[in-house]
Amino acid sequence: MPILDRLNKAQGGHAFANLARAFHLPPGKVEPAVETMVAALIPQIEAKIRSRRFLARLVELLDERAHHQVLENPTMLGTTSTQVLGNQALNAIAGREASKRIARQAASRADVSEMIAEYLLPVVAAMLVGAIADTSRERLEGLMRQDRDGGATAGDALEAAPVVAPLPQVAAGGVGFSGSTGGGVSLATPAAASGRLTALAACIREGRPLPGGGTDAAQATRRVLAPYLALPRGPLDWIARLRALGGSAFKATRARESQ
Repeated sequence: MPILDRLNKAQGGHAFANLARAFHLPPGKVEPAVETMVAALIPQIEAKIRSRRFLARLVELLDERAHHQVLENPTMLGTTSTQVLGNQALNAIAGREASKRIARQAASRADVSEMIAEYLLPVVAAMLVGAIADTSRERLEGLMRQDRDGGATAGDALEAAPVVAPLPQVAAGGVGFSGSTGGGVSLATPAAASGRLTALAACIREGRPLPGGGTDAAQATRRVLAPYLALPRGPLDWIARLRALGGSAFKATRARESQ
């Protein structure tokens, strides 16, 4: 899973070790917990991404640079602000009940307490949003550039290779589950939100095309995000995925379709 690889490589390749330190967990329990959470959150995004309202909100989340700080700076892992940021992402992606279920699943697989899993999940959600943003941001911004302005076209943007410089690394020893950073570490101020992504979210929400052409903004955005979310390519893929989930889910979906 490319996004999981991105999480694993964050913070100089020490993200999982830093999470273990922040939450006072054995390192061997962090990876299965994070894997379970990511594997559950990505389908939540997939299931909702055909909604223009949700897609616009997702683009707005990807535009919040604070998620990149959580992804790349270990001093952010145990803070109250990260809990708030991550819960905002969770509310948009999964909702309260699904989030509780995901935390229980992760706690069971990693053999940790549900309380710790419930505190870890918002951090992972914030890191996940940061990872998706890092890999897709340039392409999403490229969708809003126009040829007459000298920018890349939407087609060029789909082929662009995004590069996001990591924040300066600091020692994670002072970060604790209590939320204390243990010493006034000065964090880089996140860059202002992108005007292009704000405009893209508005185009998606209002059903307008991209500038400089008739391409539907929502569809173009889904194309950009697809490689990072493993979006199915067509109806048959959705059916195959539902069958893989189990007969009851497949039958329930077919029953709704027949109504």
